[in-house]
Amino acid sequence: MWNLTTLILTFLLVLEASNTSEQKMDSKALSSAIAQFSAKFCVELEKGKSVVSSPLSAEFVLALLTLGTSDPAHAELLTALGIPDDDSIRSSFSEVSSRLKSLKGVTFNVANKVYLKDGPYDLSPSLKVDADKVFNAGIEKIDFNSAAAAVEVINKWVESQTNEKIKDLLSSDSVDGDTRLVLINALYFKGTWKKQFDPQNTMNQPFHITASSSVEVPMMYREDDYLYGESSELQAQLLEMPYVGEEASMLIVLPNEIEGLDGVLSKLASGFDLLSEIGKMYKTKVQVTIPKFKIETEINLAEVLPKLGIQSIFNRQNSGLTKVLNVDEPLFVSKAVQKAFIEVNEEGAEAAAATGMVIMLRCARPPSPRFRADRPFLYLLFGADRALLFIGAYRGRD
Repeated sequence: MWNLTTLILTFLLVLEASNTSEQKMDSKALSSAIAQFSAKFCVELEKGKSVVSSPLSAEFVLALLTLGTSDPAHAELLTALGIPDDDSIRSSFSEVSSRLKSLKGVTFNVANKVYLKDGPYDLSPSLKVDADKVFNAGIEKIDFNSAAAAVEVINKWVESQTNEKIKDLLSSDSVDGDTRLVLINALYFKGTWKKQFDPQNTMNQPFHITASSSVEVPMMYREDDYLYGESSELQAQLLEMPYVGEEASMLIVLPNEIEGLDGVLSKLASGFDLLSEIGKMYKTKVQVTIPKFKIETEINLAEVLPKLGIQSIFNRQNSGLTKVLNVDEPLFVSKAVQKAFIEVNEEGAEAAAATGMVIMLRCARPPSPRFRADRPFLYLLFGADRALLFIGAYRGRD
């Protein structure tokens, strides 16, 4: 089998003790909220480098945390996530978890875990019910006073949930005797293209990093029927490639201009409805040329999340984390990190997923439109019902 794709990432929050209206969201509304949060998330990542991330993974942990907060943190989290209230969190995340676990044709695992400090500590009764019923999160007691041993236990669990692709998520200085709990989400995706690339067609070709600089990268080629579109609003071509089972797919947003990616991201972060634009795509034969690549990213979310309006949970004096534990102790988030790994290639075993498509499009037939991803592009991996699993940018620098 060629071109297996695997996405692995983890997201966690470390919480420490500080020493100083009902409305049900449907799947479409949740997908739209996740897509907009994801675009804003991606804009804040390191500029100029290829990145992979899963705002969805972050949302799992943040949504659980939301159910244990009071204002102003509670309001900040709901606003940033684009979710109206706690009941919507419960209904929508329970539904999305169920849908993701039943994706056809691919392997997609969602794992949530809560590590609690040894002793009298437990989640508050209501949050404990939500952690179990909504997020299917396992709960384990651990001795944070023995920092190195605790970190080793946590890191080993992460490795086991991500097929050993994510290692050393936590450093030994991430926890100490003041740590009360660690919340972790791990995602693992593995899929095979429905229409696989022939490795004999792969060859090194120029990839334009900027208008004045380029590098040689291995480019894969295939001509076949795909969903394709052109967006005048985004000034970009769109290409969607399905995985086996046809419920998961990779969407490539390829700017018309070599240096057009930042403009696309800004447009999406400002609220542009990408899902509506996808609805205008049509099936046609396309000449597809995309790079194969591998990206590993570590994101300090203590820097990213405040830029998205999530600030209070990091505040030692007034974090709003008042309904998390069964004991009355002031808490704050001391560390928030995400690690992600993605690879696209034509080999068997475990390859990881990311595909970019570049577009030089012509709607006429013949000849087939050309989608030549030889410049920076945005890639997104969707599950069923357009649930956005991860988002990233390929800029020719892995």
